[in-house]
Amino acid sequence: MVGDRLREYLLEANSLPGDIALTIDDDVPMETAREEYESNYERPFLDSASRTLFHTPRDDGDTLNSTRSLYDSDISYTTLYHRRYVKDYYMPNDEEEQTRTQILHNVFLFMLDQKLTTVPLDSPQKILDIGTGTGEWAMAMGDEYPDTEIIGTDIAKIQPTAAPLNVFFEIDDAEEEGGWMWDEDEFDFIHCRSMQGAFKDWKHIYTEAFNHLKPGGWIEIIDFDDHEALLTYFKDYPVVIEWLHTVLEASILSGRPRTALHLEPERLTELGFVDAKSTSKIIPIGIWPDDPLAQQIGKQFLVTQLSGIEAVSLRLLVETMGWDLDDAVKLVEEAVNATRRVALDSENSRGIGFKAKILVGRKPDGTEADDSSTKTVTSINDETLSGT
Repeated sequence: MVGDRLREYLLEANSLPGDIALTIDDDVPMETAREEYESNYERPFLDSASRTLFHTPRDDGDTLNSTRSLYDSDISYTTLYHRRYVKDYYMPNDEEEQTRTQILHNVFLFMLDQKLTTVPLDSPQKILDIGTGTGEWAMAMGDEYPDTEIIGTDIAKIQPTAAPLNVFFEIDDAEEEGGWMWDEDEFDFIHCRSMQGAFKDWKHIYTEAFNHLKPGGWIEIIDFDDHEALLTYFKDYPVVIEWLHTVLEASILSGRPRTALHLEPERLTELGFVDAKSTSKIIPIGIWPDDPLAQQIGKQFLVTQLSGIEAVSLRLLVETMGWDLDDAVKLVEEAVNATRRVALDSENSRGIGFKAKILVGRKPDGTEADDSSTKTVTSINDETLSGT
């Protein structure tokens, strides 16, 4: 079942001014809701007996890093503080978090004007989605590019039990020291979204991506930037500032920093990528936008952030910082309540939003002249998506 807190946020969002289709029936299990979600796709499915969902082992050497084949029982899950985790990653992957990321997918679609990517794709043959989560982006790409093989990887098996015929989900840890399992020059496009704090070594991720992209292939990373500008709206709520700085400190101590350093174009160009570009967009949070669609997205984004405060906090505060669980829960609850109050004050919070950054780069195809024009990095100023 969807967690009580997320259900509360969803119900609250539904009661806000304006129309918003965001309801979850308390009596419907998450798997049923997911099956209804899958049934909306007007295309054939590949069921779970096939390559998609990790069933038939290929050989005795199959591991977590060589996998279209593992059973769910081969993955080690840990339940702590009523949340479910995999390995030492501090973000949960339980039903509450899955629902949150599904809503966030809709927010990203709004941010990109209903597009799935910003990079130019010309008849791609193979696309990789790292950290695919519940697989919304991968399945949507499968719809848009029906002749393209889409592979979505994650460290947990939380994807639907059916997928488009050209979409395959695999259990894989992109941080494995042995490198990625695919051939070099294999993918036309590698996509990574909402993975801030997921990796200890982004240089390793980018190096592997460069090696496994075809010449001329693109990489795109979408994540949230630092929140310092956001904090100006919380001058009267120091608990939010305390929470944000404490979680940031804990993430750095854990070795998986929740910073935006991996979104700098130079991170790509130093490894050989060209045409590196960084674009910033500010996603509204709350009810302040005058445009009805932007306000609806602001409500949905608020839901994801209220739920996300606990998701990102508990394991970091208790295990990394050594806090007592009750103290961690108290800080989370106070930060949630303060964020809700600020976001629902449509006048005093006008303009409040989270900055998202889109970083893209291309692997040279061997035809460019080796001059500065192909190695230039570009940054585009913030665009506020308020509809006004």
